[in-house]
Amino acid sequence: MSPAPECFANLLAAWNERDHAKLRELVAKSVTPDVTFTDPQYAITGCDAFIEMMMAFQERVGEVQLNRTSAIDMHHDRARYSWEIIWPDGTRFEGFDAVALDETLTKVCRIDGFFGALQPCDEAPDG
Repeated sequence: MSPAPECFANLLAAWNERDHAKLRELVAKSVTPDVTFTDPQYAITGCDAFIEMMMAFQERVGEVQLNRTSAIDMHHDRARYSWEIIWPDGTRFEGFDAVALDETLTKVCRIDGFFGALQPCDEAPDG
């Protein structure tokens, strides 16, 4: 398995960057201009809207640290990974992202974020 593209490291660094100029640089290295981002709270399109959403998130939650908590599982132009948000008091919030990469496999063009862990199946699995 080949190493994950650098865009993933830059994207994580952008979530943790408080200097808006540096955040913009990291996002430009990470995502396509027409990136789509969807999670339970947002559904946005475009790099500028993505940056505005990130800055609003930082303003709302304060000094938190976002960490990737899993390896990047990747095939073709798709990837998934788990992450967590940690507040200064140790409170943690987890989720995972499913993403699509552009045709060059160097920038993210779509992010679908999910909050929390998946619930166990309450029925017998099919098959």
